[in-house]
Amino acid sequence: MFKINDNCVGCHNCYSECPMQAIDFVGNKYEIDNDKCVECGLCAKVCHTASIIDMDDTSKMPPHDKIYKEADVVVCGAGTGLVGAVYAAMQGKKVIVLEKSKRLGGNTDYAHAFFPVYTNWHKEAGMVDAREDAIKHYLKATDNILDPDVVRTAVYGTGEFFDWLCTLTDCHKVYNLVNLGDADAHGPIYGPGLLDFPNRIVDNLNCRDDAIGPGWGGTFVKYTMLETIEKLGLNVEIYTETAGRHLLLDDSGKIKGIIAEDEGGEIEIKAPTVILATGGFGKSDEKIKEFKPWFFEGESKIHRFSVPTDTGDGIDMLRELGVEPIPERLCVSMFGPKHHPFSNTLADMALEPEMLQINMNGKRWVNEQGHLFGMTPLIKDQPKEISWAIQSRDFYAEVGERFANNPAFASKKYLYEGWENEFKEEAAYPIPPVFEADTIEELAEKIGMPKDALVNTVKEYNEFCKNGEDKEFGKEKQFLVPIAEKGPYYAVKGQRFSEACMGGLMVDGKCRVLRNDGSYIPGLYGVGDATSAMHIDGRLAVISELTWGVASSYTSGKNAAEYVNEGGER
Repeated sequence: MFKINDNCVGCHNCYSECPMQAIDFVGNKYEIDNDKCVECGLCAKVCHTASIIDMDDTSKMPPHDKIYKEADVVVCGAGTGLVGAVYAAMQGKKVIVLEKSKRLGGNTDYAHAFFPVYTNWHKEAGMVDAREDAIKHYLKATDNILDPDVVRTAVYGTGEFFDWLCTLTDCHKVYNLVNLGDADAHGPIYGPGLLDFPNRIVDNLNCRDDAIGPGWGGTFVKYTMLETIEKLGLNVEIYTETAGRHLLLDDSGKIKGIIAEDEGGEIEIKAPTVILATGGFGKSDEKIKEFKPWFFEGESKIHRFSVPTDTGDGIDMLRELGVEPIPERLCVSMFGPKHHPFSNTLADMALEPEMLQINMNGKRWVNEQGHLFGMTPLIKDQPKEISWAIQSRDFYAEVGERFANNPAFASKKYLYEGWENEFKEEAAYPIPPVFEADTIEELAEKIGMPKDALVNTVKEYNEFCKNGEDKEFGKEKQFLVPIAEKGPYYAVKGQRFSEACMGGLMVDGKCRVLRNDGSYIPGLYGVGDATSAMHIDGRLAVISELTWGVASSYTSGKNAAEYVNEGGER
C-alpha cells in the first residue's frame, strides 16, 4: 500500500501520471484512494521529493562501522550542486556528492529558468554587453547592501555557466534568446535579451499545470550534469540518502574533510574542499520559529513548496564552527493571495485586475490592480488569510480568451483554452478551492461567508463601476468591470504560500564561506539557497534563485579545483 506523507508539495506529478486516477487533492496535499489504487508504484517513482512511501517496504540499511573515503571535492546537495561537481571533475578532480534525499534535484527541480545578462548567444545576436550596467542596477535596487563582488560573480558567472553548458549539450533544442530591445530591467531579468526556457521538456509531461514541479530549466540542468558524468566517465560518486553533518578542520582552520551520515552510520571523507549546496531551511519548523516566528502566525497553514530535505543543514554545520547566520540576511519568500498549490491557470486568471477580491467576511479588502506583489503584504491581515476572486462565468471566459491569444503565453495556449476543465476538476476536490453558483447569495453560502455582506459589497462595487470611480480603493477606471446581474458566478480561492526560506551562509565573490568576522574558511564554498548572497530580509531577491544557484555552483567548482591545484591535499 502506498501513502503520500505530509512532505507533499503539491507539484501535481503523481496526480498527472496515475493510470487509475486514484489520486486527488485533499486539503493542501494529494492523497491516494486505496479503493482505486492497484499498487503499481508509478506514483512513488515519479515523486521527486520521495514523499510517497510503500508502506509494505520494511527494508532498512543494516548498521555499519564508520566508512572512510577520500576525495578532492565533496559537494553536499545534488541540485545546482551538481554543476560544481561536474566542473571540478572535468578538471580532473575526484568528487563525492552527498544527497540527503532519495531523489536528486532538490528545489532546483522546481526552478523554471535562469537569466544571464550576456552570453555568446547575445554576442552572436549583436546585443550589447550590459553586464556592468546590470551590476550597478542590482546594487542600486538593494541599497548597496549586497557585496559588489558577489553581484559581479552572479552576473558574469551565469553567462560563463551558460556558455559552458552549451559545450555539454545542444542548448538550441530547449532555449530561445528573445530580443527585449534596449538594455533595461525586466523584473529579475536585466539586459536586451531574455534566455527563455519555454516548455517543460522532461518529467511531469502529462501535467497540465505549469506552476511547479520538475521538467523546466532546473531539471534540464540536473539531467545535463548527470548525462555529462556518464558520457565523459567523470570521477564523480553520488550517494543518496546521505547527509553531510560535521565539517572537519585542520589545526590552521582549513577544511580537511567532512563527516556524513546514512541510515547505517557515519562516513568520514578526507577532502581539502567542501561545497555546501544544502538548500535553505523552508522545511525546518525549528529554524523558522527561531529566525522568522511570524511565519506561524495566522489561522491558515501556509503552503510550503520547499523540498523535505530543506532543513538548513549548512547552518547547522557552520554553527558547530561558531559561525552564526545574520538574521537580516535570511529571507522567507511569501506570496498571496495565490491559487497555489492548485491550478496555476486559474491563479493567473484570478489575479487579473478586473476581478473582485473578497475576504471571508464578504468584504473587498484591496485594490485588485496591485497584483500579487502589491497584495502580499496585506493578505496576512485578512480573516484566515484567504481571498476569493469573484466574477461572472462570462468574464472568466473573456479572461481565458485574453490569455490564450496573448503571444507571450503561446506555449501555454492550450491551458487557457481549456480553463473550464480546471474548474470542473477542482470542483470535484473534497475541499473545493473553486466554487460555482447561479446567484451571489448561493456563492456566499458555499464559501461560508455572510450572504448579506457579499451582496452589499457587490452592489457597492457595481456602483463604483457604473460611475467610473472606485471610492474605496482607487482602482483605475479601465479595470472597473461590474459583476453581471445574472450568473453563473465563479469564486477562486487565493491563499498564502512560501516557495522557500533562504540564506544562512555568507560568501565572498569567490563563493568562499565567511566567518562572522569576515574572514573566509579555506576550502569551504557556498552555493544557492544555502547562502545569504542575494537575500535581504523582507525583500525578493533581485537576482533569481536559479540564476544565483548555477552561477555560484559553477564558480565554486572552478575555485575548488584551483584551490586543490594550488596545494590543497587530501
